[in-house]
Amino acid sequence: MIKGLISRLKRWYAIPYLFLCIAVSIQSIYHLLTDAVFSVSWLGAAVAVGPLVLFMSVVYSLPYTRVVRFIALPVVMALLGSVLTVIEMRPLPTFYTLFFGLGGVLVYVFWYTYLDRSDNVLLRKGAQLADFTLTTMGGESISASSFLGRKVLWVFFRGNWCPMCQAQLADLAKQYDALCERGVEIVLISPQSRAKSAEQQARLGVPMQFYADVDNQVARSLGIVHRYGVPLGILGYGQDTVLPTVLMTDEGGNIIYVDLTDNFRIRPRAEALIDTLDQTWV
Repeated sequence: MIKGLISRLKRWYAIPYLFLCIAVSIQSIYHLLTDAVFSVSWLGAAVAVGPLVLFMSVVYSLPYTRVVRFIALPVVMALLGSVLTVIEMRPLPTFYTLFFGLGGVLVYVFWYTYLDRSDNVLLRKGAQLADFTLTTMGGESISASSFLGRKVLWVFFRGNWCPMCQAQLADLAKQYDALCERGVEIVLISPQSRAKSAEQQARLGVPMQFYADVDNQVARSLGIVHRYGVPLGILGYGQDTVLPTVLMTDEGGNIIYVDLTDNFRIRPRAEALIDTLDQTWV
């Protein structure tokens, strides 16, 4: 019950908070340009909130493949803005700076990005991957057991709306040939519609296999469904998604690698997966 409430709060946080920060940034710049007397407090508000707006805008419009646990620039600028705004302590810009700037960026880094995952007894190294059924891009059903006899990289991703997923898939696409040379099939699974996955497949330009997990049925069976994981304002994806998950299985369907990230900005790099393959099959 508590976890469900936290998930709902996170769902309602990101997009509304971004628009509020945009409004604060515009108001701060307006005062800096129009007030007869220059205000250090309004400068502090602009410095504290503006970089976070820029960061989130860049992340959502230009996904990048370098993922890090902490975002230094917005945190540093929020701290700098807080120092500037308390020089005058004008009530409104000081509130904006401390609440939307410093408070907001700390909430984003240390609360919002964490997924609050529970221990998963089904997905452990050495365990047999349970059988499940996926839907192909053509609408046909296919079982996980049909991949027995092959090495498989299973990537459960949230959808095209997620910038970190976009970055993760782009990283895999760059290393597609290296993974294929090692005899690995790449299976990409998402609860989004087949049409959206087809769009993603076309953008990547490599023949990685996309499958749909209709209504998160597979995610639920494996214990990796993320209730209320789609941010409010992201349309066409429902409200539930999958927790980002990467598995690697051998020819017998045994799990040889597991990544159950607890921070949606942290994903295993393709080079690390290749190293695992080289260490496992020497």
